[in-house]
Amino acid sequence: MNQDQKSVADQDISDISKILADRYRAGVDGRTHWLTYHLNKARVTDFGEALMCALASCEYRLPGLGERLVDELIGTGYTPAAQNPGAWRAGFQQLLQKFAEILVLRVLLEAPWPAGAQFQHEPANPTTGRRPELAVELAERVYLFEVKCPSLVDHQAARGANPRQIPARSKLGDTLRANPNPNEPVTWPRDNVLKDFLESADDKFSGFSAKETIGVLVVFWDAYMYEPISALTYPQSGLLTEHSFYQFNSVRVPFDSVDGVIIMNHLAVLHAGAQERGHAHRPGFFRLDHVNGGLPNVWCQNIGGTQLDAFLMEALDAIPIEDAKQVDYQPHEFIVWINLPD
Repeated sequence: MNQDQKSVADQDISDISKILADRYRAGVDGRTHWLTYHLNKARVTDFGEALMCALASCEYRLPGLGERLVDELIGTGYTPAAQNPGAWRAGFQQLLQKFAEILVLRVLLEAPWPAGAQFQHEPANPTTGRRPELAVELAERVYLFEVKCPSLVDHQAARGANPRQIPARSKLGDTLRANPNPNEPVTWPRDNVLKDFLESADDKFSGFSAKETIGVLVVFWDAYMYEPISALTYPQSGLLTEHSFYQFNSVRVPFDSVDGVIIMNHLAVLHAGAQERGHAHRPGFFRLDHVNGGLPNVWCQNIGGTQLDAFLMEALDAIPIEDAKQVDYQPHEFIVWINLPD
């Protein structure tokens, strides 16, 4: 895209952004809703502007998608926390899931795909009837993407309170379960969540096309990246290893249609933005650039899976898990948390 074309695109996206913001305001019709503060016409917040820009980019590249996503945001139920804390939390989790989808859709639609790439949002799998988030069809292959954002509220509370943590299933974990110590409670793995995500993605990807198909599950997490990494890659039990804890008739469930998982280190960014706070390492709420020592996302490849293309790894700000040297990106068996005095 030359400079003149970029200027036209930027102007178009700016105009679309304003139209989509008005669509949201009209849809909520003066009600207090999740984004009424961020999209107040008198003062749109930085987070609101970033969200509308992402939606406008989606609309510009796949007409109708931005409008549909705005309507889904409008349809995300809002209940005041003071009225019903449980309903508020459930609605907020739905909102975060939608934010995650918008971010990934924007990044994928803006990626430098080969000429002729065809995009479909939530196409029906002709075999299973299930709908992945996005299909990108090229002449020789099809890429399928699914996006998941787990609810971590209770888990985060346990992690902050408990002195011990077992991030992956192990003999040590079995011993601690069999001999619980009420004075030293344990935070257990979230591996069943990852297992459910893999099963869902596998069902959405399986039999989608006669062409070669590359299936990618994208999972959002907070800064404690070792948790999903351990659940997926811990050698003695990880879901993407030969010794996966998830078996049928003593045989590993392979999730053959999922080539790998991108773990997004971005959930805290969306939380911060929704609360009108910035994030030191990822200033773009709906972008994936990281600065000032921020850590990348990671690609965990399935056994027999196809390596993700370099241009997609760059677009998703991801590195192979084998190249991640930070301790927060290593699989762990046991962690002891020590509260030091201020």
